[in-house]
Order: sequence, then C-alpha cells, then structure tokens
Amino acid sequence: MNEDLIANKGIGPGFHFLRHALSLIIVAHHCRIAVFGVQGATPGYVKGAPIGEQLSSHLSPGLLLVELSRPALFSLVGLFFALSGFLVFASAARAPDIKTFFGNRALRLLPALSVEVALSALILGPLVTELPLRAYFSDPQFFRYFGNIVGEVTFTLPGVFLHNPWPDLVNANLWTLPPELGCYLLMLAMLASGLTSKRRLLGALTLAALIAFQLLEIAAPDLLPVRADSTHFTPWFIVFLFVVGAAFFANADLIPLHPLFFLGAAGVYWALMLLGVLQCVAGVFLAYCMVYIGMAGFGWFDRLLKMDLSYGTYLYGFPLTQASVYFLLPALRDFSHLTQYAIILPLVIGATALFAMSSWIFIEKPALSLRRHLVREPAPNLSEAGARVS
Repeated sequence: MNEDLIANKGIGPGFHFLRHALSLIIVAHHCRIAVFGVQGATPGYVKGAPIGEQLSSHLSPGLLLVELSRPALFSLVGLFFALSGFLVFASAARAPDIKTFFGNRALRLLPALSVEVALSALILGPLVTELPLRAYFSDPQFFRYFGNIVGEVTFTLPGVFLHNPWPDLVNANLWTLPPELGCYLLMLAMLASGLTSKRRLLGALTLAALIAFQLLEIAAPDLLPVRADSTHFTPWFIVFLFVVGAAFFANADLIPLHPLFFLGAAGVYWALMLLGVLQCVAGVFLAYCMVYIGMAGFGWFDRLLKMDLSYGTYLYGFPLTQASVYFLLPALRDFSHLTQYAIILPLVIGATALFAMSSWIFIEKPALSLRRHLVREPAPNLSEAGARVS
C-alpha cells in the first residue's frame, strides 16, 4: 500500500469512490424513511432491543430480511467516520502545524455548511412553512437554526414539514456535527502532544481504549451504549471509529490487505452486530473494511467523476428529500409506498447531484483554493505507513 499512498498523496485510490457510494446509499436510505414513514420503514423493530433478540422472535421473511440488513445501516456513518480518521490523520501528518491543519479543516467544511444552512432557513423554510412569514422570521427557532454553522445543532424550522411522513426534520444529517467537532478536538490533542509523529504509541493507546470500552460494554452495556437507535451508532462510538481510522493510517505498515481478510472482517462485523455482542471489536473490523476498499482502485469512477460531491450530497440530500416528499407525495397518494419511492428517489438523487455540483464549483473548490495562503503542506512522509498487499 505504500506506493499507492505516495502516488495518491496519502489518500488511497478508492476513497473517492467510497465517499460517494456511502453518500448515495445514505440518501437512498433516508428517502425510503421519508416516503414510508419511520414506523413503515422499520417494521417489527423494538427500540433498544438487540438485533439478536429480533431474529429470535417469529418474524415474517420480509421482516427477517430487514433485520439481517440492519448491520449495513449501522455501518454507513461508522464507515464515514473511520474513513475521515484515516484521511484527516494523513492530512495532519503532512501538516503537523495546528494553525495550518485547522485552517484547512475550516475551509473544507464551514463555507459550504454556512450556505446550506442559510438556503434552508431563508429559502426552503419560507417556501414550505405553514406559518405566516412574519411569524416564521420572528420565531426564535428560525434564529436558532443558524447555530448549525457552529455545531449547535437544530433540526427544525418553524412550521416546516410538520405533516411529512418523517415529520418536522429539515436536515437530520446535521446530527454528526458535534461528533465531528469532537474528532477535530481529539486531533488537536494529538497535534499538541506530538502523537501524530508517535505512530506506534497511537496504535497502543487505541488498542488500550478498545479493550477498556469492550470490557465496559460487557460489564455495563447501558453505561456507554454503542447503539443510539435501530440504525445509528452513538456519538462517542463514531468518534472512537475516527480514532481507529487514524490508528490504521499511523500503523498501516502492520496491516496486510487481502481479499480473504476483507471478506472475513466483513463477516465478523456482520455476525457480531447481529448478535449484539463485542460491538466495539466489530467497529475495528468495520474500519478494516474501510481501509481495504479505500486502498482498492476504482479508476473507472475516478475518470467518470472528477469533482468531490460527497460533502454536498451530505449537506443537501436530506432537505431535498423532505422537500420532494412535501411537494410530490400528495399527488402520489393513490400509489403504494414502493411506487412512491421508485418515483421520488431518482428525482431526489438528480436534485442532490445538481446542488452538490453547484456547491463544489461555486463554494467548496474556491474556498479550498484559499489553502495556498496557509503554510504549504510538505510531501507526505510515508516511510512508516503502508500495508503489505498479499
């Protein structure tokens, strides 16, 4: 993997594909819930019950298939955070200066986020709110929504999407903002302590944390739960997956990549999540799958898509899904949920791609060009990073 990392500036040839694949799957998943409703999209699930208990009950074949696929839903955001840890640590290793690192992060995230929040509050909200515009713009909830820009998450706008099948939510994707901020604070601690240059130590500390968390999960599962609900890991755990991704990059020369190892890791992750046991360990196997896919080549995709639309997809996918359901579902009420989904999903994907492209061209790429005013990053030092590809 060493040569591939060097050739791709420490990134890996498959991460461009992986980011976009995950973004698209999340859009499709959210669109399904937005059309079917929360209860309709998760039939038969008892909140808080381990999946193993669900499988031991008498489920219909359809419900059984839903429960068997649930580990994949947990993996979506988990993979994103493990991927982010891998890539962000690579960036920190190239630019260990704190000012440079956080300047890069701010330029990557804040401009596009600020525009999306403003568009949702100033255009989408007034367009669909059930309140008079005077009441909408004077509501404290309207002003609170702008707190999303600095990580003070608010999911709702006054009078917006109140009667959608997935009611009230404007952009549920923003729940990851506080954990992401926590990840950057951890990276700040790594930079300040010099841990980014002590790669074996980072690996040892991550292993120690894994053992401690796993023992805690066994002894007191309710004290620090891994699962927030039926499809999401808890915030602390996705931050831990970020650290695991960072440790994988730091110790990549110790990690062999092989298709059989990938299949085994995926199978172990799936089994542990289905049984609801050793879930912290399952996260490490999930992170290995991320590394394997990220280090695979998807040249056809790189040639097809030169832009990075993953962040724009994350920002705009959910509000565009809710807006599409709001405008289209009344005209499709005589159709089945499946037909409604089949009609709405392609429109959502098309609209999201259009907004994501606009965000990249007019906001994200120009903002990233300002990086030249920061300290220039040196070439990546990968003498200690790189996995053996068997």
